[in-house]
Amino acid sequence: MTAHLRQQLNLTQGVPHTCARKARTPAGMTIQYCSAATTTNTSRHIYLYFWTRSLAEKRVDSDWMLSNGLGLLDLIRKLKSSQDKELRILLLGLDNAGKTTLLKKLASEDVSHITPTQGFNIKSVVSSGFKLNVWDIGGQRKIRPYWRNYFENTDVLIYVIDSADQKRFEETGLELSELLEEPKLQGVPLLIYANKQDLLQAAQASEIARGLSLDTIRDRKWHIQACSAQSGEGIKEGIDWMSTVVGKKK
Repeated sequence: MTAHLRQQLNLTQGVPHTCARKARTPAGMTIQYCSAATTTNTSRHIYLYFWTRSLAEKRVDSDWMLSNGLGLLDLIRKLKSSQDKELRILLLGLDNAGKTTLLKKLASEDVSHITPTQGFNIKSVVSSGFKLNVWDIGGQRKIRPYWRNYFENTDVLIYVIDSADQKRFEETGLELSELLEEPKLQGVPLLIYANKQDLLQAAQASEIARGLSLDTIRDRKWHIQACSAQSGEGIKEGIDWMSTVVGKKK
């Protein structure tokens, strides 16, 4: 990371950050994803930087991109054909719910070594005829206030629940209720994964649905899907439901 970009992102050498592989879009834009731990001495919460090469015979300035926030998906959408079926998926839930494991399983990646997400992960996965751009945001209590920074232009909200951690059902229910009241998420289809069904103490999806009073949701399509992110069981069924619901709107 250059010193200039480091200054723009308000990161220092003392702030741990990790950078994933570079990606190159069909439009010729080179992207590199980074995540960084939250610090107590800064209010800025930006976890990604990117740069461009010659793009449609004109330069796109990285400072302009940074000043306009994290609208990366919007930029890509404008550059790509309108025929592409591309969805912006927001993946949320409490810490240790299994969000990152689920995302890696969906992307056919190794799930044997998973570390807590301190910032966010983003992956693009092709499934059921859609390109899914999935934003996996950390679920630790100190990070949750920043969830709202990622609500814009969400096509589907995926909420992951640890079905085996029944002591936290009330906490996860409160967080979900707040999300459903967010104006920027109004009407956004909701897919709930009742994860960790491979554990003996896991509550059934129907039990969780009753506990969360999901039957009272009237302003959006919703579905709860039992799954195991470790084995992959149930994940595809949830994605198929999501693709069907969104496909009717596209």
